[in-house]
Amino acid sequence: MKADTQFDRQDKLPSPKSYESRVFPLNNHPLYGDVQSFGECQYLMPKVLADFTNDFDFEEHVTSLEICPACFFNTSGTTSRSKRIPYSDDDLDRQRIHEAIALTKLGMGKGDGVISLGAPLPSISGWAIVNGSETTGATVLNSSQIDYDDVFLRGHEAKATIVIGTPIVVKEIGLSIKEERGDLQKVFPNMRTGIIFGDVLPSALRKEIKEIWGFETVYSLYGTVEADVVATESREFPGEMELMTERLLIELIPESELAKEREDESYAATPSELNSVDHGTVGEIVISDLSRSVLPLIRYRIGDIIEVRKEGRPAGKETVKVLGRSKNIILLDGVPLYEMQLNSAIERALGGRVSEWRITEREGEDRGKYDLSIQPAPGEHLGSGDREGVINTIREERIELDRLILSDYIRVSTVETLGQDDVRGDAKAKRIVLQA
Repeated sequence: MKADTQFDRQDKLPSPKSYESRVFPLNNHPLYGDVQSFGECQYLMPKVLADFTNDFDFEEHVTSLEICPACFFNTSGTTSRSKRIPYSDDDLDRQRIHEAIALTKLGMGKGDGVISLGAPLPSISGWAIVNGSETTGATVLNSSQIDYDDVFLRGHEAKATIVIGTPIVVKEIGLSIKEERGDLQKVFPNMRTGIIFGDVLPSALRKEIKEIWGFETVYSLYGTVEADVVATESREFPGEMELMTERLLIELIPESELAKEREDESYAATPSELNSVDHGTVGEIVISDLSRSVLPLIRYRIGDIIEVRKEGRPAGKETVKVLGRSKNIILLDGVPLYEMQLNSAIERALGGRVSEWRITEREGEDRGKYDLSIQPAPGEHLGSGDREGVINTIREERIELDRLILSDYIRVSTVETLGQDDVRGDAKAKRIVLQA
């Protein structure tokens, strides 16, 4: 059954550029200070935003909506301090429509039944899934990952067509239901689509989730709590993301500029507009959402590395590949290697024979060198030739590594299991472990 996606996403919200004249100039703003124009704004970093939103009193401005406890949504706290993002009533309405636009792009609409595996309030993911899905015309069968049993208590198994959650949560809850109730394709006879957000989605994990639930299709939503959905997976170019440029201003700090920052903390990296960079350019994404009435996000560095894809795309319709977190860069004698580049190398070398992997930086004098642990898929065995093959494909993934004896920097081994962290909240995989 294909959903009837009748949600009209046209003219629901003004273009992101139209907000510039409303926001600027900023005079004595408690976060941004005095700024005459968008181009003058410095970068906003996650730690600064976390400190500000926890310390500033927004009580006069935030919504009185009862579903939003204390009128804030909390992020997961990846900077070690959770950000308390404030919303006005208008902000919440825009957030709801933003989410619905993204979900409609992935085929959600009237006739769909949605199982939400987002985190409960005061996290925004559960709220956004419920309200965004209902705005598309779909029916939401539960509120978050903590009450997915409501689907069974209410006898709504046959209504379920879409599951939304982070990859680890969707996987682990799927396995739990399967253990208790049997084949999920029989438990949910009309299940069609998995929508994954909150973390990168390697091909092996995508395949595993698809097999557990019996999904016809698995799509990714790429975003951040602070700016909502940033991109949706392209149907034409699977694994690549179409940016939400109808809602957000998006810039890129090229890899060459990031290298200068690493060498000199005082260096002011220069951002580039996406339409000015070449196909294949890699860099850190910068997000601006000027529509927020309580706290606009201006040049916010959410901390993700992307690769811009332009060949074969119409002008202004570039896609991006999300390569991983900027804080998780693996530096090999100054050459950066990103999570999904390493994942791509492993998949090219081993195909479907790998279940999961983790790379850990060594301590002490060996800092800057790494141990790559690979968990084979059930029934598979990896030998020395396989481990050497991984080293070779890593080198191919970044041509700059040709000058290194890569086996001196990365030691590959196989392990029986890598274990699994608690899946409460919007859990993310920890594939890269670096020394502080």
